Amino acid sequence: MARAEDLSSLRARVLATARAEPSATRRQVRIRHARLALGMLLAPLTLFLIAGGTRPAPRHESLIVATATGAALLAALALLIAFRRGRSMLGQPSSWLLAVSLLTPLALLAWKVAVSSRYPDMMLPWVERPGFRCLRLSGLFSVAPLLGALLLRRGSDPLHPRAAGAALGAAVGAGTWVLVDLWCPVAYVPHLLLGHVLPLVLTILCGAALGGRLLKLQNS
Repeated sequence: MARAEDLSSLRARVLATARAEPSATRRQVRIRHARLALGMLLAPLTLFLIAGGTRPAPRHESLIVATATGAALLAALALLIAFRRGRSMLGQPSSWLLAVSLLTPLALLAWKVAVSSRYPDMMLPWVERPGFRCLRLSGLFSVAPLLGALLLRRGSDPLHPRAAGAALGAAVGAGTWVLVDLWCPVAYVPHLLLGHVLPLVLTILCGAALGGRLLKLQNS
């Protein structure tokens, strides 16, 4: 009974907040969201091209296509779950959001290793490339998309904003993974853990921290 009363009170606060805020026209909302989305896409793509774009050697083209395509599909799935509001005005169930945050790094790493291990010499150590360049690039690529994603969903999850922020971080980090995968020819596991997995985890943690501020109701 108490749980039902809490949810009823929360719904009332959501509706009260919506009524109290001046409503923008649909055109204004579409323009604002389009600008944010454009910035989210252009910023990492520009940095990716400045960094040199796709670097095939010493990889076979089929390996690049396979790893990048699989990563892109996983990123799209994470994005779909993270951005959907679900059937309730209170947002997605926390279990779904936490699953995205926890499973996305594991799935991306598993796919990269599984595909790369089928190609000769791709799992060999690269002592001269420990992963710090990929770590820096991943961080740079993720800044604008993460902030944009949080602003697009601002004030949208009154129940579990940190979990929602973490899921958005996972989706953004997965998208960043695709670009870094295209740029980086290394599949050595220690390199992947430092240069690819660690920045993804940090993006998820940043999403959780910022989500706690940006995604909750302003008066909650």
